[in-house]
Amino acid sequence: MKKWLGIFLTWAVLLLITGCGKAVYIDLQRFFIAEAIDLNEENKLVIYTSSPVFSREAKDKSKLTTTTVETLREGKMKLESRLNGNIASGKMQSLLIGKKLLQQTNVLPYLDVFFRDPKNEINANVIVVDGSIKEVMHTKMSDKGRFGGVIKQMVESTYKGRISTRTTLQKFHQQMMDSAVTPSMPEMRIEKDDLIISGTTLLKRDGTYAASLDNQESSLMLLLQRNTNSPIPLTFHLSPEIFHTDEEMSYVSFNIIKAKIKFKSAFEGTHFTLDVQMKVQIDLMERMFELNMDKKGKQLEQAIEQELKKECHALIKKAQKHQVDPFGFGIYMRASHYKNWNKIENNWGEALSEANVNVYPEVVIKSIGVSK
Repeated sequence: MKKWLGIFLTWAVLLLITGCGKAVYIDLQRFFIAEAIDLNEENKLVIYTSSPVFSREAKDKSKLTTTTVETLREGKMKLESRLNGNIASGKMQSLLIGKKLLQQTNVLPYLDVFFRDPKNEINANVIVVDGSIKEVMHTKMSDKGRFGGVIKQMVESTYKGRISTRTTLQKFHQQMMDSAVTPSMPEMRIEKDDLIISGTTLLKRDGTYAASLDNQESSLMLLLQRNTNSPIPLTFHLSPEIFHTDEEMSYVSFNIIKAKIKFKSAFEGTHFTLDVQMKVQIDLMERMFELNMDKKGKQLEQAIEQELKKECHALIKKAQKHQVDPFGFGIYMRASHYKNWNKIENNWGEALSEANVNVYPEVVIKSIGVSK
């Protein structure tokens, strides 16, 4: 009897409980799925937002708004006066930043509002736009979907394919606060009226633009970062004399399926040497010239080793030229040589630019695919 009485009382209480607060109607909410910031011709800060429209009466399923402001917080207040609905925080998936803004100033102070308001989404992807933000925001998406969702999918798919990096707001903030690494973000541009992820943007220690990497360089950067949870695709043009082939046919493509990378370093005062030793296993994906793999397989491995070494050195030299460290070499140096690190921490970019960094790859072909 007591058991049934308890069940009855529980149901009675549940039936009497009412909802907390007022009902929220989704068609009266404005979710900023994508936001973009850049400088206009007068070097004023311009904000663009893209939000889905849920009203049945509306013909357009997304709303693009823009305003010119001094701060992002001010921009939110201005946008609220133009929208027929309440702005719901915490739904942003992508933040686009114009390269013009990065070339002139540190963007981190402009993003301060995202880190202070707990309702904001700090896992949103940060993307650099090479070109006009306005053109990007007005790109036709009728054959793809809503703008914000398309951008998110592009960033995540290119990162999964290891041809570009992926940086969230939280990760960007961590990179800016850590003296042992410099920020890197995916870069986007319009090519033949279509959006593409063209590679990676590198920033200096002060948060300003340093250089851009193409997709191949981005893949090598992820390799040197030891970010090898997914296969890393590379295509090399080998010297045609090696295998007696034509110049235009001397290409080989492969996926790095496994990589073991170790660092060895030595200090002499504030100058240091860093050796990057890597053992990589690859699957051959394409070979545009005839080759007897039974007889010349080892020679092909050695040719790929030499080209991998050459391109890694070129990428590291590019980073040294701009005094940036997107690879995280400084994190290793801080952990391994803390006393020496204290001497160069405040000038890590300069110290890295003067260092001797060597790469020693060892390549093993694990699969050549179905050749017959």
